[in-house]
Amino acid sequence: MATRDGVAVRTVPDGKWHYARALKETTTLLGSENWDVVHTHLSHDLWTLVPAMGLSRSGARLFLTKHMASGVRKRDPLHVILYRRVDRVFAVSRYIMESVLATCPVSREDVRLLPNGVSLDRFSPSRHSRQAVRKELGICQDEHVVGMIGRMTPGKGHAEFLEAARLLSSSGRRIIFLVVGAACRGEEAYERKIRALARSLGLEGGLIFTGFREDTPALLSAMDVLAFPSHEESFGITLLEAMAMHVPVVAARSAGVLDVVVDGETGLFFTPGDSKGLADAIACLVSDGELCRRLANQARRRVEDTFSIDSVVTALLDEYEAAIRPAVAPVTTV
Repeated sequence: MATRDGVAVRTVPDGKWHYARALKETTTLLGSENWDVVHTHLSHDLWTLVPAMGLSRSGARLFLTKHMASGVRKRDPLHVILYRRVDRVFAVSRYIMESVLATCPVSREDVRLLPNGVSLDRFSPSRHSRQAVRKELGICQDEHVVGMIGRMTPGKGHAEFLEAARLLSSSGRRIIFLVVGAACRGEEAYERKIRALARSLGLEGGLIFTGFREDTPALLSAMDVLAFPSHEESFGITLLEAMAMHVPVVAARSAGVLDVVVDGETGLFFTPGDSKGLADAIACLVSDGELCRRLANQARRRVEDTFSIDSVVTALLDEYEAAIRPAVAPVTTV
């Protein structure tokens, strides 16, 4: 993607599997130019970057973005040395920020909240045809469509989504349910389990597994409600994408989701793991068009105000600029 957008890209081996090569090539790269900023999105990369910056005598500022919570305390001497070289840690949510402060040897003043962002242009309802996507999927234009989007992996709440679909279907409501996503390598057994669960619940007639899709905005345009039953999400970028697309959301009240959705204003919450609560929230939305419109409009405004990719990038560049700007000595007068 960076290459496509005209950004110069230089690759080095993954230090996790080829440490010696990665250290050598990273040291050479850092010593080849006068870098101002080095920014990594994987804490494991510090094991390569910090020694390489020392060997190359790089004066660059080192930034780390944390996207995932850690259950491992990193207070041992080696981690202290690594994190001493980090100038700033960015956390994508308050949940991740608290995890960083609890597990990493950093001070609160060196941690900043910097959320993920979405492209308001790409995730714009006017750019996508609801009718065309529904036609492709074989869904009638007048049917309610409720979907969930995410990797087929434990913890995403697929079982609760299917149980909520069963509850709503048994109540006589005509709703089509979409499950968008597929298992990564090594997680195929979980996907087979979820598909078997759908069959055992008798959902075949009103449930569509789309498999892996890259056209997320188009699929969102076909939905009336997005369900987000993930048990403990660090952030929830799919929620932002739905909110930008004017799709009302129902989400499990937990972790990083609390930074994204405002209950009753930009979406509805339910208790994680509560299929009945999820079903009730969905039923509330599909039966109240005015509520859907109000939540969708306010959600789009929230994304525009707080989570647009332009505003997030601007905030990041401001952090870069503040870090590399030479300190100005105070002027004293006699």
